[in-house]
Amino acid sequence: MQLRKFGMIMLALSLVAGASAQFVNGDFETGDLSGWTVTATSDGTTTIQDVVDFDIDGPGALGVSKAGQFSVGRQTGVTSGDHGIMLTQMLSLTAGINYTFEFDWAATRTIATSNTQGGIFSLVVDGVALATQSAGATSGSNPHYGHILANFTPTSTGDYSVGAMIVRPFTVPSPTTLLQSVDNFTMNPPVPEPATMAVLGLGVAALLRRRRK
Repeated sequence: MQLRKFGMIMLALSLVAGASAQFVNGDFETGDLSGWTVTATSDGTTTIQDVVDFDIDGPGALGVSKAGQFSVGRQTGVTSGDHGIMLTQMLSLTAGINYTFEFDWAATRTIATSNTQGGIFSLVVDGVALATQSAGATSGSNPHYGHILANFTPTSTGDYSVGAMIVRPFTVPSPTTLLQSVDNFTMNPPVPEPATMAVLGLGVAALLRRRRK
């Protein structure tokens, strides 16, 4: 019986701990990049770093909303490799919990001319790509839209850098006409409502009191 109580306590505690993280401003509805850190890759750059009104899935069902928008590529003079930016946040994750991260992306161009690579989008944890999608050739008449999802189970409890990497194997077109956009970053399991957290906390306290008797 005591073992069962202990198991219930540990389960409740893991639920509370696992609910301590979530993307801040994951849908960019603040109208800026609050909560996010933008870092260039080793030889990467971006000429645009903004939040705009944008339809992240084009002909899809989502419609226009705020989205993070960039125009990434190699720095001038760099002749090899995929380069651009990392867009990340530090999230507190609990060991053993299977987290699902996802976001929407788009590669668009404002002129008809095609570019060999509109953008390569990856979902990254601590700089490691868990899932990657490539836009491929992108022009004003050939935009690309996608959704990336990946699972991650941390082996230790702590803070992890989670977000998107956006790169290209070319410099940024001049003038800037090629755009990469991201939106709707989510993490599951999500953070419970405050009332749910309170109930979990009371439940743990009650179980602890019963164990002392």
